[in-house]
Amino acid sequence: MKIHPAVIRVSVVFLLLAAVTSAIAAVPAPALLSPASGANLPTPLTISWSAVNDPSGIIGYNWQVSTSSNFTSVILQDSTNGQTQDIVSGLPNGTYFWRVQAVNNALVQSAWSAGRSFNVTGAGAGQPGAPTMSPTKGYSTFHPLEVMTFNWSPVPGAASYVLQFSKDPSFPLSATSQFNNIPNTTFSFSTPDEGFYSARVFAVNANGVAGVPSNAITYTVFYNNPLSAPPSPLTPTNGTNLTLPITITWTDVANPQPSGYELQIAKDSGFKTIEEEAPQLNHASRTELSLTPGQKFWRIRSAQGDASPTTAAVTKWSASGTFTVSQAPAAPVSMVAVSNPLFSGNTTFVQLQLSTAAPTNGAVISLTSSDPNVLPVPATVTMPGNTGWMQFQIQAGQVTTPTPVTITAKLNSGDATLNVNVLPPSIKSIQINPGTISGGATAVAVITLNGLAPAGGALVELSSDSPAAVAPAVATVQAGDSVVEAQIPTNSVSANTLAHITASWNGASATSQFTIAPQGQPASITLSPAIISGATGSFAVVTIAAPSTTDQTFQIINSNPSVVSMADSVFIPAGATAVGTIINNSAVTTQTVVTISVTGGGVTRSATLTINPTVAPTTVSLGVVVGGRSGVRVVSSPAGISVPTGSSAVAQFAPGTVITLSVTDGRDAIWSGDCSSNNNKTKTCKFTIKANSTVSANVQ
Repeated sequence: MKIHPAVIRVSVVFLLLAAVTSAIAAVPAPALLSPASGANLPTPLTISWSAVNDPSGIIGYNWQVSTSSNFTSVILQDSTNGQTQDIVSGLPNGTYFWRVQAVNNALVQSAWSAGRSFNVTGAGAGQPGAPTMSPTKGYSTFHPLEVMTFNWSPVPGAASYVLQFSKDPSFPLSATSQFNNIPNTTFSFSTPDEGFYSARVFAVNANGVAGVPSNAITYTVFYNNPLSAPPSPLTPTNGTNLTLPITITWTDVANPQPSGYELQIAKDSGFKTIEEEAPQLNHASRTELSLTPGQKFWRIRSAQGDASPTTAAVTKWSASGTFTVSQAPAAPVSMVAVSNPLFSGNTTFVQLQLSTAAPTNGAVISLTSSDPNVLPVPATVTMPGNTGWMQFQIQAGQVTTPTPVTITAKLNSGDATLNVNVLPPSIKSIQINPGTISGGATAVAVITLNGLAPAGGALVELSSDSPAAVAPAVATVQAGDSVVEAQIPTNSVSANTLAHITASWNGASATSQFTIAPQGQPASITLSPAIISGATGSFAVVTIAAPSTTDQTFQIINSNPSVVSMADSVFIPAGATAVGTIINNSAVTTQTVVTISVTGGGVTRSATLTINPTVAPTTVSLGVVVGGRSGVRVVSSPAGISVPTGSSAVAQFAPGTVITLSVTDGRDAIWSGDCSSNNNKTKTCKFTIKANSTVSANVQ
């Protein structure tokens, strides 16, 4: 492995260092092979050790690098998944010690090997250079949860960077945190923990080799750290008379925070009557769309993390700025369409801005359109009181050629116009689902228009560039709709085949592709139950021999669709081996056998469903007489059934049949079932037959 171990990779095995501490039966410790003790080497360098054997097998090896021979401070550690060597990089010049341990499949660790030293003499070929770390942005005295920004110089050949920070300036792994795979030369984060910190950065090349760490910078994080000066007002210039919209700007603080600015606009210099409270602003500007006429006072401050566990650290308020919102009657200033151009049938919002907020009781604004048939607008819209901005919705009519339309808004002596270009509807997109399908199955093309189809609908022409995909000639988008689905049947193929389906209409076209894969073969179809009576239905399960990497669709055929109804295909998702489908049936008057088949990949599998007629419910009385211990005879329908004493009488009847059984004996007769006793010698039992049930009567 060439990735700097402390920087990029922490494998499953190395987690055992913290998870497995049991001194269970000995696992042999590896022996160190290279480099030789005391060797002088540039980095990156390769360390290797002997393989060990264990009855449960070896899952991997852990290794550590330390600046001390007793490994009191580990600066690098990593693991391998059974390999007996690894690559070490990112070490400054100096003397280091390393060791290895084995971990078996029972997660038992060996003792650490004896340590061995090596001396790093410099960076060798293939190791990126060291970045230069700049001081933290703004200052180095932060508050908990204040976002801090770190910057460093770029390194040629660096694919990413790793930022480390620690309260220990020697950066031991046990006390160091880091951010991996940073793609550029700046990074921001915050921490809730107070303390004195050091930070440094590594460059990592595309092969995972880490360079020597940068210089370390220091900073602090404390609740009582000083706060920077507040922002300063920039625009508008004090005393300026303005109309809406009004953009307010200020200077950035030394270390701006995400959503950190708070703006207040008041009607008085003491900020007791606040007209606008705007917290959590990201940028040093704010555009106000609704302010009442008159003089305004404004100020700004910035939040910089926490001053305590429960309070924010905020700067003082800036000096106040002043401006006046024009007291002239409100008039339209601008109109903007959210969507422009606008396709026929589509809707959009129009945003209307006044020069100042409407009076308390609101303002009625007149609207006109230069072509009401193409782009109708309401006759009026009402701006709410004390508001200078609103939006209303419009819908384009049908056009056959691009048509410009002008909308005009009037209030008092002012007006504003908006030019909208209305376009005829056209093809926007076609999407084939699924993206890969087995040959013989049917895909679905979803065709979407820009705008809505006109009266008479949109007759979209479809074409395919492959005989494996059979596109219908036309798919019709109904008038007033924008989407239609079209079935795309496919044919069997012997290899993956790419097909393109093109949709064309009104001078525009769009194309989508999908892959047709060789169809699998069904392994079986089973029915449960396979014998039914009446309209009770059944269930079919189709299987394939092994999971497929693509979805599989098989066709279903039943030999008697007038009696049996079910899906005409089944869909087995990729990775699955079976799917079920419901079988519905109607009642029959004579026994009917229906063959249900599944076909695909040139193979057909079949099963039969036997449907028995429903017998009308009847009531049957069975008189059972026990005579001389010689046997029991059923003397009424069904006649002729003789049951020896001590055995069971079993008969099948149609669902709903009510059976009354009676027995007379010279002794007490014992019956199972719901029986009542007329006397101690005669028993009467009643049973109601349920679907597919069997009634048994025991005589003892």
